[in-house]
This record gives sequence, structure tokens and C-alpha cells, in this order.
Amino acid sequence: MDSTSPGILILAAGKGSRYIASGGSGNKLLASMGDDAPTVIETVIGQAKLSGLPVALVTRPDYLAVRQHAEKAGVQIVLCDSGGSGESIAAGVEMTAHWNGWIITLGDMPWLTVDHYRLVKQALEQGAAQVRLTYKEKPGHPVGFAGRYAEALRNLQGDEGARALLDPRLLATFEADAAVQRDLDVVAKPR
Repeated sequence: MDSTSPGILILAAGKGSRYIASGGSGNKLLASMGDDAPTVIETVIGQAKLSGLPVALVTRPDYLAVRQHAEKAGVQIVLCDSGGSGESIAAGVEMTAHWNGWIITLGDMPWLTVDHYRLVKQALEQGAAQVRLTYKEKPGHPVGFAGRYAEALRNLQGDEGARALLDPRLLATFEADAAVQRDLDVVAKPR
């Protein structure tokens, strides 16, 4: 992949507290997407890899099964005992400093497809500074940042993620489908 391309950063270091609070058990990233279907994290990794972009996954040191799925898929692993998505992004960007932009996605959003990633990639490659997919004008994922945001992304902390960096004057938004907002924080049988 040439150095002018962004990469996809999958955040998979959360503790899943909202998922557990809604009645879920275990690591939601290891939940099956259905009978004889891959797990949530395998699905997310698979769609990201189909983009042809470099992919890195940020996860906790003790999430051994998540790490195994990433290793099996040949994805770069960044270990982070994260206190929030800001810390996860900072760790991931630090370890992928050679990328020219980051497409940030969540490990519990298995309904995102390669087309979502390609839309963000194309906007970044055409010069957008920040990119966000939306549905019914409400924010979704993935979110893209051009390479010039490397330092700001590396300095993130807490659980706000990169939200504070988004500037309405620079943010390119693209209307997509409901998948850009759908995650596993509320227990429901995956469709």
C-alpha cells in the first residue's frame, strides 16, 4: 500500500460495560453473528481487510481470543490497557505513524461493510481533512482523519474518542445507511 493511503484502526480494547449492563455476558467481540457464522470481531476484521488498506487492531493484553483472531487474519495488533477510546486511538496512531490518515472504527460494529470504509478512504484521498458517515443526519462510523491529525490523535485521552477534534468547517459528511450507527452495546440477536 502506498504511503499516501490511510489505514483502518479498529478499536477493540473496551470493557463492554454497556453491553454487560444490558444483559450481555462475556466479551461481546467474541459473540457469534449467527449459526456457523464468524464472531463479531472476525466480521469487523474481514470487512476492513477487504478494503485493501492496512489494518491495525487495538486491544487489551488479556483479550487473548481477540488477539488470536487478529493474528490469524494477519492484522497488526496494538496492545493497550485502555481507559477509554481516546487512549486506544492514541496508542493505535502511535504504532501506525507511517500511515497517511486513519479510518477509525469500532470493534463492535460488524454491520459496517467494505463500501463504508472505501467511501471514507476516497474522501480522505481526495483531500478531505475529516470524514464522517451519517444516517438521517446523525453521526456514525467510521470516522476518518487526514495525516495532519497524527499529533492530535496521539494526544487523546479518556472516553470521548476523537469527537473533540471534529470541526464542522472541515468535516466532510456522507449520508449512508443504518449500519453506520449500529453496534452491539444493547443485547439483541444479530440480524
